[in-house]
Amino acid sequence: MSDSNKQAPNVIGTWVGKTNDAVIGGGSHYPDGEAGEVRFLGLTVTYQFNKQSNRAFAGIFTIEGHTVQIVGSFSSDLVSGTMADKDGTYTFKMTSPNVMSVNFASTTTDRYDQSAGPVADCHEITRQ
Repeated sequence: MSDSNKQAPNVIGTWVGKTNDAVIGGGSHYPDGEAGEVRFLGLTVTYQFNKQSNRAFAGIFTIEGHTVQIVGSFSSDLVSGTMADKDGTYTFKMTSPNVMSVNFASTTTDRYDQSAGPVADCHEITRQ
């Protein structure tokens, strides 16, 4: 079977995890931070993927009551890939059929809020 005929893993469903955030400042995703303040946070995140066409998928991402649309795509290895929402980009790797390791980085999560600084996060999510 050629690579173009291989089927990507099905990611449809609800996935939940806890972040390992390193954050500078505040913003809509990370309220209560002061400009320039470094914080380490563990927040519950939920990904709900409801559309998939082989390697491409889409849904919503929720953290701290803030929900945004998210899109993603598997790379040709059908194990890893990338995702994006209006606040930043992610890389991911499927570590089992129901567990995904996710990495997120952004220079700001809110371009209109000067206190919303960089974010770096690596976490795992599990399909419910």
